[in-house]
Amino acid sequence: MADLSELLEGARSGKGHAVYLVEGDEYLAKSAARDLAEALVPEHDRALNLVVVDASAGAREVASHLLTVAMFAAPKAVVVEGAEAFATEVDAERELGRARELWQAKRQRDAARRLLKLLAGAGWQLSDAAFGARGAASAAKWRKEVGAAPEESDKGWLQELAGYAEAQRLQAPPDDVDVLVSAVERGLPPRTHLILVAEGLPQKHPLARLAATKGAVLRRKAERRGRTIDTLDISEVVQEVLGPLRKRLSREAELELKQRLGDDLRLLANEVGKLAIYAGDRALIGREDVEAIVAPVREEEFFAVSEAVQEGDLGRALSLLHDELRRTQNATSVVLPFLGAVAGAVRRALADHARYASIPQAAGPREIPYNEFQRSVFPAVEAELEEKGQKVPNPFVAWLGYKRSRRRPRSHWRRSLVLCAEGDFALKTGADPRLLAERLLTQICGAR
Repeated sequence: MADLSELLEGARSGKGHAVYLVEGDEYLAKSAARDLAEALVPEHDRALNLVVVDASAGAREVASHLLTVAMFAAPKAVVVEGAEAFATEVDAERELGRARELWQAKRQRDAARRLLKLLAGAGWQLSDAAFGARGAASAAKWRKEVGAAPEESDKGWLQELAGYAEAQRLQAPPDDVDVLVSAVERGLPPRTHLILVAEGLPQKHPLARLAATKGAVLRRKAERRGRTIDTLDISEVVQEVLGPLRKRLSREAELELKQRLGDDLRLLANEVGKLAIYAGDRALIGREDVEAIVAPVREEEFFAVSEAVQEGDLGRALSLLHDELRRTQNATSVVLPFLGAVAGAVRRALADHARYASIPQAAGPREIPYNEFQRSVFPAVEAELEEKGQKVPNPFVAWLGYKRSRRRPRSHWRRSLVLCAEGDFALKTGADPRLLAERLLTQICGAR
């Protein structure tokens, strides 16, 4: 496995590789690819000799960029972002998310091409992509035939994308990876370099093998030394943003930042940049700066709370509560959203209980295994939620909800919802937040 500093040194000295594969976290991988490209191509030549394209353009177009000799006798680099799209099997959820990001970034052509390639595998037309429009595919059909379903909030941009692609007469690029592989194997023009950026490519993929044998493979990922968010190493992100500004992030500020934002490195980098501006002339950014301007967006703990409540796992629920309380001295600011997560879990349990009690195949005394549930019960769940205009969950997630709904009688969840309402009122009228939350969890998750 290559080392970034060594690759940069070789690139600057004119000993760059013909092909690079940079894998890992999107933020770090793109950052490393940018550094490599700038090391390969001098600044005064980048306007013409540095090309950045999305893999959705297709392997044939990438190959044409590589084989076009640079106008001036200078190094040339072609950076291909999202190269995981070249894989035979792709993560449909990730590809749909990537198309969404490209569209929001005003890269309409790249977004349309990427989505069209995803839909081509299902044999769909452009009209099918206009989610929410008359005659377009439903969320259930998306999930069944494409492998991922858009959300209600996606209707706007998907309909715009379908119209744009039709007006531009765009089509999905062909699966012609062999053209790109052959171009590199035959030999690129002198001092021409291909930089592939991907979250990951299978080791047996032709481009991955090509990079391993004729170039360099670089993996960029923020490491964790343990399971908790505190152990995530974000030093590289912090150094990249604050290093040129000669500023530092205190240890306490770093911990608070990770607690508020989680492991989204792009978001972390953006917020560190804002903190640098907020700090002004100060060289050290402290915890009080993070608390002043960084809004907490982490949600995974509250999803875990919801799961623990529905499972009736009191020990885990209390542990999650205490973990949150240790992170701040203001217990009320923790318990209020925590109480919201508990109430949400109770409402979902009530809804699941009512739903599966009304489906004959699910209402019997025997607990149905997953395959049978997916075949005999889930279609009714899909139909109900689509009729109500609600998001249809993954079948496995729905099955877990079905299993949890059977563990407690409906009366338990009704009583629990009342307890949540009483707890909310007590918290807002001066009750001790820690004791209130512990008592509530004990009442909901305690003895059956």
